[in-house]
Amino acid sequence: MSGDKNFAPDDEQKGLFDDKDNKECAPTIEQSEDKKGIRKQKRLARKKKASEFLKKCLAAFKDALYPMNCTCDVCGEELVADTRYRLCSECVEKLPFVGEHRCLSCGMPLKDESDYCNRCQYEKFAFVKNRSPLTYEGETKKMIYALKFGRKKYIAQTLGALMADEFLKSGMQADIIVFVPMTQKEEKKRGFNQSALLAYEVGGRLNIPVLPALVKIKDTSAQKELHGKERAINLEGAFSCAFEQVKNRRLLLIDDIFTTGATANECAKVLLKAGAREVNVLTSAVTTLKIPMEEGKKQDKINN
Repeated sequence: MSGDKNFAPDDEQKGLFDDKDNKECAPTIEQSEDKKGIRKQKRLARKKKASEFLKKCLAAFKDALYPMNCTCDVCGEELVADTRYRLCSECVEKLPFVGEHRCLSCGMPLKDESDYCNRCQYEKFAFVKNRSPLTYEGETKKMIYALKFGRKKYIAQTLGALMADEFLKSGMQADIIVFVPMTQKEEKKRGFNQSALLAYEVGGRLNIPVLPALVKIKDTSAQKELHGKERAINLEGAFSCAFEQVKNRRLLLIDDIFTTGATANECAKVLLKAGAREVNVLTSAVTTLKIPMEEGKKQDKINN
């Protein structure tokens, strides 16, 4: 039987042996799909863990930026329930909200039937309009003063929530949020830029990206010490735009208080020159100061 020792299978038999070996060694389609599914689940699990870790980091950062405070931002009374504005019900009722009838340009509340205040009847701003949820008086003054000079940064959450709600009612649209900058010297002295805090709070609530597009390149005198045209002259050449991303974008400029509009107007000019499509302004409060009319306008009103 020497032939048996030298037995070699023919091609057909060899193929049968090969098929058997392949079936035993190669994974089935179901097994391959199972492995792919397992790998996919592992990837999703890793992404979920990374997302949860990022959320925890952001929460920790926010807690560090805004220390937790369980009292009313105005009167200091303990809050017995979670509220949208971190204010007790009594202080919410005391807030000087801007009514429905306001100047179509600067947003200052109006007492007569006019569409524009005395100033905006003959003055054209570079921005489209300003909107503010509050007038700068009473409880509003207390909150803004505590934010800027009392270093109570958590108040930006309350003001930011009010501003975000005002934006949604205003009809304004925005692709990017920017804010009024401070010089490095000014920001170092205060420890923060209140307009930036408000901008990031509003952006987070509205899901609109915030871009630090503006840079203050010149020291200026305090605006509160100046009047009328002095404010505009004081800010000439004070700002520049550092980002090209503003081109063809609708911008929302954030500041804390709208007084004469000089700061917002100068910032809007710079942004429009950099290619922005349009600029709207959102501030936490607008002053109710009466702006003196031009002598000619005043005389016409007296004669009529």
